Amino acid sequence: MVLDTVAKYRTVSIFIFYQINKYKQKLKTTMANHKEWCSQQTVNLLQEELRIPTLNEIKDYLASLTSEEAKQTINDFPLTYIFDCLNNTNVEQIELANEVLTLCMSHLSIGETLNRYSISIERALRHPHSSVKTMGLNEILRNLQSEDQVNSLGRQTTLVKCIFECIADNDLAVAKVALEIIYKLAVSRNCLQIILSQEILQNIHRLRATNEIVRLRFNELFVNVSVSSESSMQILDSHGLLSIILEDLDTDDILLMMNIIQLLSQLVMTKHGYAYLEVHGITSKILSKLECEDSIPLLLCEPGVLKFFGAMAYRKPEQILVKYAHIIHRIFSIIEETNSTLIGVALDTLGYIGETNEGKFSLDSIENKIPETIKVIYHNIQTYPTEIKIRALNCLENLFRICEFDSKITNLVRKWYCSVDGNLMTLIYDFAKNPFNEIRFAAFRVLDALSSHNWGQEIFRNTPGFIEFLLDRRSENFKDCKEAKYNIIRVLSLSSVFDHSTQTRLQEYVSEGPFYVQAVTEVAIEGD
Repeated sequence: MVLDTVAKYRTVSIFIFYQINKYKQKLKTTMANHKEWCSQQTVNLLQEELRIPTLNEIKDYLASLTSEEAKQTINDFPLTYIFDCLNNTNVEQIELANEVLTLCMSHLSIGETLNRYSISIERALRHPHSSVKTMGLNEILRNLQSEDQVNSLGRQTTLVKCIFECIADNDLAVAKVALEIIYKLAVSRNCLQIILSQEILQNIHRLRATNEIVRLRFNELFVNVSVSSESSMQILDSHGLLSIILEDLDTDDILLMMNIIQLLSQLVMTKHGYAYLEVHGITSKILSKLECEDSIPLLLCEPGVLKFFGAMAYRKPEQILVKYAHIIHRIFSIIEETNSTLIGVALDTLGYIGETNEGKFSLDSIENKIPETIKVIYHNIQTYPTEIKIRALNCLENLFRICEFDSKITNLVRKWYCSVDGNLMTLIYDFAKNPFNEIRFAAFRVLDALSSHNWGQEIFRNTPGFIEFLLDRRSENFKDCKEAKYNIIRVLSLSSVFDHSTQTRLQEYVSEGPFYVQAVTEVAIEGD
């Protein structure tokens, strides 16, 4: 019996050994075939009349391989031969070569493309066809997965210059990818100084002068980089790339001025950006645009200026609301004017200022304006277009939501809520049953803000049918609304204002999760 077992194990070992050798032989044959195939295709690509069928064969062959086999094949295949197919006037050949290159490079390891084919990529970025430029840019972007890879690209000055050139491309799709790449380089800790060499700076100024569209693209890039960190902003400023934007605030081109004000509204939201713009007198210069006697510039610039004001007041509400009292009063008057085209931006700005506890206290110090404004919203919201309804609800959410619990702030919000001569809860409750998903979601967000207040929970308890509505899973199908409703119930489940039975139901809902579906059992009755 022992001999039988030994014989059996020996037979199995021989079989395994045979199979391994067979696999190795097959692998060698496959590798040899791959290399032979690669060699044949490179020869074919040198012949003009064979290029299109050869490119098609390459595409089909790679599609038939496993991912690992395709990767090995591409490593053995010199892609420069395919890149050379782009140097042609035949559109079919260019598009096909572009498609094959995209497929091939997707199988290369991160960083490998720029190590082996950087010169070919540079040529692609200078190609007259937008699709080829986009292919090259997307491949560069794919390779920027780590800080080391970003820094490596930053040291390739010629390639970086080509990417900057693409920002000025007529095709917006090309420019967008180029801007994304340069932004990644610029926010890198070590790269910004490197890519702003004298040679590239001269190139930037030349490109920026191409036309107004390109100028605005560069403006947006520099502001976005400045927003990312104070150190990046200081480097850009030291190279004069922020001052050239600020100088355009004195332009007679209203559209350009509007764009710059909108961009600077993002910068002023940051602590370092606020300080920079304040020191350079930009904040007062922008806000003074509302004092313009010419009605056309005022009409066009006012939305951007109000947004800019909101960003300033968000950061320093007490100081800004006192210093520029006429602007906050302008916001209140716009909301009162039911037909104003600016009501949306006014609601956004008011809600943004009132998002923080400090902002709420500062707004409450302005006579009785917040209670009056909430009354206006309450009485007019039904007549607003859908978009403005949503923005009005978002404004109420910000005014009612508290950042950190404080008895003074919750009492302040309660005073605002109770100032309405009518049932504000019924209005919001009705919006939570609206057929439009976006309106329902905005209403749930207001209810969520109210749920954090003890007095808000009492209002929920005393509103007939409201708790049943919340607990009815059939009343909501939209994912975002399901999650918003769940968040409200989760807060209420921890409340002490409800009776034991209601609290148990709320807690059961929470334990089941937001997307629980109750199983329905059907009993089939056999007929006669």
